[in-house]
Parts: sequence; C-alpha cells; structure tokens
Amino acid sequence: MIRALRACSAIALAIACASATARADVSAASRAFADGQSAQLEGDYDHAAQSFELAFSNAPSKEALRSAVRARQLAGQLARAATLAEILLAKYPDDAPSAKLANEVVAEARPKFARVTVQCTARCSLAIGGRAMSLPAAETQVVYVAAGRQSVEATFDDAGSATKEVTAVAGADADIKIAPLAPAVTAATKPAPPKPPRGLSPLVPLVGAAITLGVAGAGLWSGLDTNKAHDAYAKNPTHEAFTAGQSKQLRTNILFGSAIAVGAVTAAIAIWWTKWDSGEKPTLSLAPSADGAVVTYGAVF
Repeated sequence: MIRALRACSAIALAIACASATARADVSAASRAFADGQSAQLEGDYDHAAQSFELAFSNAPSKEALRSAVRARQLAGQLARAATLAEILLAKYPDDAPSAKLANEVVAEARPKFARVTVQCTARCSLAIGGRAMSLPAAETQVVYVAAGRQSVEATFDDAGSATKEVTAVAGADADIKIAPLAPAVTAATKPAPPKPPRGLSPLVPLVGAAITLGVAGAGLWSGLDTNKAHDAYAKNPTHEAFTAGQSKQLRTNILFGSAIAVGAVTAAIAIWWTKWDSGEKPTLSLAPSADGAVVTYGAVF
C-alpha cells in the first residue's frame, strides 16, 4: 500500500513538473509573440521576426511561424523567409492561411535563390557558411541560399559533425546527404625494435682475461724458478749461478709486467668497448700477491 502511494506521488509530481514546464514555455512564447507584434507595429521587422521565431521555438504554433515568415519577408530577408515557409508547409499543410503565405513567399524566392534539401542520417542542426541557421533539428531540412559555392555543416545530437560543399544555382534545386564522420581509427603504433648494442663481442675481453691469466701463471712459475735459482746461488755462489738468477729475475719481471699490461687493456675493453647484453659492465682487477699476482674477473651473461 505504501509503495503504491509512493508511486502515485512520484507520478503526480512528474505530471506537475511537466505541466509547470509547459506553462513556462507557453508563457515565454506569449511574451515573445507580444514583443514581436510591438516591434512589427514600430516597423522593426528584423526584431519582430526574431521574437516570432523565439515564440515558435518555445511553443510551436502556426501563428508564430506564420508571423515570422511575414516579418522576414517585410525585412527584405527573402531567403530566410522562404526557409521558414518550407517549415510552415511541412508542419501545417492543411492550414489554408499558412499554405497561402508560404507558397507566395516560396514562389517569390525560387527564381532568386537556390533551394537546397539537406538529408542527414540522424537529426541535425545546420550552419551555412559558418553561420547557424537556428532551425529546429530534423533529419530533412530545406534551406534557401544565395547562388555560389556554399559550405553546409551539419551538427548531430551526439555532437558529431560533417561538412559538405554545394554549388548553388539560383532557381535550381540541390540535394545533399550528410552523415557524421566515422571516428578516426588510430592504428596501434608498433614500438621501434631496440637498437642492437654496439661494441665488441664479450669474447674479446674473455680471451684477454685468459691471456692475462696465462701470462700471470707463467710469471708465477718464473717467480718460483727464480726463488730456486736464488737458493742455489746462496749454496754455491758462482758467477754462472748469479748470471742465471739475474736472467730468471728479468724473465719474471717481464711476465708480470706483461700480465699487468694485458689485464689493463682487457679491463678497458670490457668496460668501455664491449656490448654486454645484460647492460652490466664486468669487473676485472689484477693485484700482486705473495705468490705472484691475482686476477679477478666478473661479468653477467
């Protein structure tokens, strides 16, 4: 029972609101129509026409539209008068006074202007040459335009729009069809393939590291051999033993120096000139030790 009462109350409220809106529209239309009559009596036909059109927009009636047609005609705005006359014929074909006035205005305008029938795929509002026509939105509209190339723009209820050009010829008919432009389909852009890393192959510093280890290992062996030669000389200090020890010491120094040089070059190549797929640069270090040298090499593959 309570739900039924609530439903009835909602319906009554909606009807009351609709009635109030309708009364407001009729009241506004009445004021606009009265303003148009006053302007027409004063000879201000342009103002009168605007007021009559406003009255028709607020509360459509044959009297308001008929008055707007007559005022546009008296104002010397024949193309606009003929355009409104087409609406008058379409909406009130059985009203004799309306049909008589509309046919008279159309007959006067036909030789002087082009009659353009615009067919939209949905309700649309028109603008000619960038100027809004201020006509009721409809799928089919008839407008009168001056001879020459004209731009006809249609704006649809969903805010879509489309424009077409027409070459208007006085005294001739033109028909154009306008459909809203399809939304542009943006093609998905494929990401650019990553540029191949530039630089030397990781094999180069690896080979350099291997050579460094090999030379350092040879230097370590040479150092041990030099120590043996030193012990032999200490037990038997002869000229031959001294000369042999010096030769082995020089050999050891050359091997360790070469290992350091090759290691340094390998480290520079690995850090600055090698393309590592992981993006991480390796670490390589060479340090002397009690037994010779220690080479440390680290990289991520």
